[in-house]
Amino acid sequence: MNSIINGLLFFFVIIIQFSWTKYFALYGLAPNIPLIALIYISLRQGALSGQLLGFAWGITWDVLSGDLFGSHALLFTGIGFLIGKLSHKMDESKVITQMVLTGIASVVFSAGMWCLYLVFSPTEYVLSWNYIVWMQPLLNMMVAPFFFAAASLVIPEQRA
Repeated sequence: MNSIINGLLFFFVIIIQFSWTKYFALYGLAPNIPLIALIYISLRQGALSGQLLGFAWGITWDVLSGDLFGSHALLFTGIGFLIGKLSHKMDESKVITQMVLTGIASVVFSAGMWCLYLVFSPTEYVLSWNYIVWMQPLLNMMVAPFFFAAASLVIPEQRA
Protein backbone atom coordinates (compact mmCIF):
# COMPACT_ATOMS: atom_id res chain seq x y z
CA MET A 1 0.00 0.00 0.00
CA ASN A 2 2.82 2.38 0.93
CA SER A 3 4.59 1.83 -2.41
CA ILE A 4 1.36 2.58 -4.29
CA ILE A 5 0.94 5.87 -2.42
CA ASN A 6 4.60 6.76 -3.01
CA GLY A 7 4.19 5.93 -6.72
CA LEU A 8 1.15 8.15 -7.01
CA LEU A 9 2.96 10.88 -5.08
CA PHE A 10 5.90 10.56 -7.49
CA PHE A 11 3.75 11.28 -10.55
CA PHE A 12 1.67 13.93 -8.79
CA VAL A 13 4.77 15.87 -7.72
CA ILE A 14 6.36 15.73 -11.19
CA ILE A 15 3.15 16.91 -12.85
CA ILE A 16 2.70 19.72 -10.32
CA GLN A 17 6.34 20.85 -10.58
CA PHE A 18 6.48 21.04 -14.34
CA SER A 19 3.03 22.57 -14.76
CA TRP A 20 3.56 25.02 -11.89
CA THR A 21 6.85 26.31 -13.24
CA LYS A 22 5.40 26.66 -16.72
CA TYR A 23 1.99 28.18 -15.99
CA PHE A 24 1.96 29.56 -12.44
CA ALA A 25 5.46 30.91 -11.84
CA LEU A 26 5.55 34.48 -10.57
CA TYR A 27 8.35 36.30 -12.40
CA GLY A 28 10.06 32.96 -12.96
CA LEU A 29 9.83 31.96 -9.30
CA ALA A 30 8.03 28.77 -8.27
CA PRO A 31 8.51 26.49 -5.26
CA ASN A 32 10.63 23.38 -5.65
CA ILE A 33 7.84 20.89 -4.93
CA PRO A 34 9.98 17.73 -5.40
CA LEU A 35 12.46 19.04 -2.83
CA ILE A 36 9.72 19.79 -0.32
CA ALA A 37 8.09 16.40 -0.94
CA LEU A 38 11.48 14.72 -0.60
CA ILE A 39 12.02 16.33 2.79
CA TYR A 40 8.56 15.21 3.91
CA ILE A 41 9.03 11.60 2.72
CA SER A 42 12.54 11.38 4.14
CA LEU A 43 11.40 12.60 7.55
CA ARG A 44 8.35 10.34 7.63
CA GLN A 45 9.71 7.15 6.06
CA GLY A 46 13.47 7.27 6.56
CA ALA A 47 16.65 7.41 4.52
CA LEU A 48 15.93 4.51 2.15
CA SER A 49 12.61 5.92 0.93
CA GLY A 50 14.20 9.37 0.74
CA GLN A 51 17.05 8.10 -1.39
CA LEU A 52 14.83 6.11 -3.73
CA LEU A 53 12.28 8.84 -4.32
CA GLY A 54 15.02 11.47 -4.44
CA PHE A 55 16.81 9.57 -7.19
CA ALA A 56 13.55 8.93 -9.06
CA TRP A 57 12.48 12.60 -8.92
CA GLY A 58 15.98 13.77 -9.74
CA ILE A 59 16.54 11.53 -12.75
CA THR A 60 13.05 12.35 -14.05
CA TRP A 61 13.78 16.07 -13.71
CA ASP A 62 17.09 15.57 -15.50
CA VAL A 63 15.39 13.73 -18.37
CA LEU A 64 12.58 16.29 -18.71
CA SER A 65 14.80 19.37 -18.54
CA GLY A 66 17.88 20.62 -20.28
CA ASP A 67 19.90 20.89 -17.09
CA LEU A 68 23.21 19.16 -16.48
CA PHE A 69 22.29 15.48 -16.66
CA GLY A 70 22.50 13.72 -13.30
CA SER A 71 22.73 16.89 -11.22
CA HIS A 72 19.23 16.69 -9.79
CA ALA A 73 19.51 12.94 -9.26
CA LEU A 74 22.76 13.32 -7.33
CA LEU A 75 21.58 16.20 -5.17
CA PHE A 76 18.10 14.82 -4.45
CA THR A 77 19.54 11.41 -3.55
CA GLY A 78 22.03 12.97 -1.15
CA ILE A 79 19.48 15.29 0.42
CA GLY A 80 16.99 12.41 0.78
CA PHE A 81 19.62 10.34 2.56
CA LEU A 82 20.77 13.10 4.90
CA ILE A 83 17.26 14.25 5.83
CA GLY A 84 16.22 10.60 6.21
CA LYS A 85 18.98 10.11 8.78
CA LEU A 86 17.31 12.85 10.84
CA SER A 87 14.02 10.96 10.69
CA HIS A 88 12.32 10.69 14.10
CA LYS A 89 15.19 12.45 15.86
CA MET A 90 13.27 15.71 16.13
CA ASP A 91 9.67 16.84 16.21
CA GLU A 92 8.78 16.84 12.51
CA SER A 93 5.28 18.09 13.24
CA LYS A 94 6.55 21.53 14.29
CA VAL A 95 6.32 24.18 11.61
CA ILE A 96 9.67 25.70 12.56
CA THR A 97 11.40 22.32 12.06
CA GLN A 98 9.79 21.90 8.66
CA MET A 99 10.76 25.42 7.58
CA VAL A 100 14.35 25.26 8.84
CA LEU A 101 15.04 21.87 7.23
CA THR A 102 13.46 23.06 3.98
CA GLY A 103 15.52 26.24 4.04
CA ILE A 104 18.77 24.36 4.68
CA ALA A 105 17.99 21.77 1.99
CA SER A 106 17.12 24.55 -0.49
CA VAL A 107 20.42 26.32 0.12
CA VAL A 108 22.34 23.02 -0.14
CA PHE A 109 20.52 22.26 -3.40
CA SER A 110 21.30 25.67 -4.92
CA ALA A 111 24.94 25.55 -3.80
CA GLY A 112 25.25 21.98 -5.08
CA MET A 113 23.85 22.93 -8.47
CA TRP A 114 26.25 25.86 -8.65
CA CYS A 115 29.22 23.62 -7.80
CA LEU A 116 28.21 20.91 -10.27
CA TYR A 117 27.84 23.42 -13.09
CA LEU A 118 31.11 25.06 -12.16
CA VAL A 119 32.97 21.73 -12.30
CA PHE A 120 31.26 19.88 -15.15
CA SER A 121 29.98 22.61 -17.41
CA PRO A 122 31.77 25.93 -16.80
CA THR A 123 31.25 27.13 -20.38
CA GLU A 124 27.52 26.46 -20.26
CA TYR A 125 27.02 28.15 -16.92
CA VAL A 126 23.26 28.70 -16.81
CA LEU A 127 22.91 29.43 -13.12
CA SER A 128 23.10 33.09 -12.27
CA TRP A 129 22.97 34.81 -8.93
CA ASN A 130 19.66 36.58 -9.47
CA TYR A 131 16.61 37.14 -7.29
CA ILE A 132 15.36 33.58 -7.89
CA VAL A 133 18.41 32.03 -6.20
CA TRP A 134 17.86 34.23 -3.14
CA MET A 135 14.05 33.97 -3.01
CA GLN A 136 13.73 30.24 -3.78
CA PRO A 137 14.66 29.04 -0.26
CA LEU A 138 12.27 31.55 1.30
CA LEU A 139 9.42 30.49 -0.98
CA ASN A 140 10.14 26.81 -0.30
CA MET A 141 10.13 27.54 3.43
CA MET A 142 6.73 29.24 3.18
CA VAL A 143 5.18 26.44 1.09
CA ALA A 144 6.61 23.55 3.16
CA PRO A 145 4.18 23.69 6.13
CA PHE A 146 1.19 23.67 3.79
CA PHE A 147 2.61 20.73 1.85
CA PHE A 148 3.42 18.86 5.08
CA ALA A 149 -0.11 19.42 6.39
CA ALA A 150 -1.76 18.25 3.17
CA ALA A 151 0.56 15.28 2.73
CA SER A 152 0.10 14.09 6.32
CA LEU A 153 -3.56 13.47 5.52
CA VAL A 154 -2.66 11.10 2.67
CA ILE A 155 0.77 9.57 3.27
CA PRO A 156 1.21 7.17 6.18
CA GLU A 157 4.15 7.35 8.55
CA GLN A 158 6.58 4.47 8.42
CA ARG A 159 9.01 3.92 11.26
CA ALA A 160 12.48 3.05 10.02
